[in-house]
Amino acid sequence: MPENVLYILHNATTLLFGVFISAAFLGIRMDRRNVLTLLCFSAASGVLCIISNLLWGAAGTQRIYPLIIHLPLVIFLHLYYKYRMAHCALSVLTAYLCCQVSKWVGLVAVSLTDEKWVYYAVRTAVTALVFYLFIRYVSDAAAQLLAKPTKDIAILGLMPLVYYLYDYATNVYTELLYSGRAVIAEFLGFVLCIAYILFLFMYFKQYEEKREAEQRGQLMEMKRAQSEKEIAALRRSEYTVSLLRHDMRHFLTNLSGLIENNETEKALEFIGEIISTTDRTATRRYCKNESINLILSSYADRITGRNIEYKCTVQVPERLPYSDVDLTAILSNALENAVHAVEKLPPEQRSIELDLRMREEKLLLSVKNTFAEPPELRNGMPVSHADGHGFGTQSIRYVAEKLHGNCQFSVEGDRFVLRVVL
Repeated sequence: MPENVLYILHNATTLLFGVFISAAFLGIRMDRRNVLTLLCFSAASGVLCIISNLLWGAAGTQRIYPLIIHLPLVIFLHLYYKYRMAHCALSVLTAYLCCQVSKWVGLVAVSLTDEKWVYYAVRTAVTALVFYLFIRYVSDAAAQLLAKPTKDIAILGLMPLVYYLYDYATNVYTELLYSGRAVIAEFLGFVLCIAYILFLFMYFKQYEEKREAEQRGQLMEMKRAQSEKEIAALRRSEYTVSLLRHDMRHFLTNLSGLIENNETEKALEFIGEIISTTDRTATRRYCKNESINLILSSYADRITGRNIEYKCTVQVPERLPYSDVDLTAILSNALENAVHAVEKLPPEQRSIELDLRMREEKLLLSVKNTFAEPPELRNGMPVSHADGHGFGTQSIRYVAEKLHGNCQFSVEGDRFVLRVVL
């Protein structure tokens, strides 16, 4: 009688362990509502097990256990909690694999005592202990791992799946596990080796992608810092202009004194200094937006100084819903790349066209430039093989995506075209 009670208790705790651990591995919170829901599912599964035992016995129930417990649990987690089917299957398979801890400890106990009731008692106690440890220390990490895309966790499902199939094929549906055949005994080692090699390959690949993403993020941050410096320099330039305007009365007074004293040469030198200072700090007006004017003015002299045909059309309002740093990152990199491309051409072939305007509450940017060599496009992005190049286009895409916009690079005839929509 005590052995039967322990047998029932062992089966009940194992069922509860599998249901609750499967849910916890998916990240389902163990609040009152979810606990009651999972208890109801466990009770329904327990009723099915009792009916199956009455109809086909313990051996028959064990054979159809995947159909009456595991498969319904996967479907329940998928339909009720809206997790992906593959993730639900992986969580159930992993929970099944975790049951082997109590199974092995129970086998050790029964081998030492030759008492069947000890097996059930030890398994029940170990199942409760493992459940506590997994809920407390493992479930959160497993939930974060299973939250990744299906293709990223596929390799993790290989070992639980193979063990599940191996266990049922060699222990439940046949007795090959205890036949003593070497090929059966060594099969798990073979699969473990394959799984480990695949895991190393996938881990290395993801590690490289992560490191590349981190490097790209650092480069984007450097570009951002550079944009901030450019904005600050332009602000200082504008401030210098305001000071010049403010001090113009003093300049004219000094100039008048030099002329009255017939110091013509000094007067001309003084005028030349004022003109030079004013030219260096002059901000051209392309539109009503101050930031756009500052950015475009900073490149105007550089473009015209290199004998580049420059057409600029700007139609934007005074205020834009974007930060100065983001605008500088996109505009500066676009013009910087265009200037770099046309510099390799003879002066008569150098051409840059910029069109910037608002349309239907979206900022549209188009930059077209000639080029000496056709750019190589890979996955829609220009590829540069020169050291220190190629980060400008990545910065443009990074900022565009950050602002929930998009950018497009293309070649149209003899022009390289950049289009940005924000």
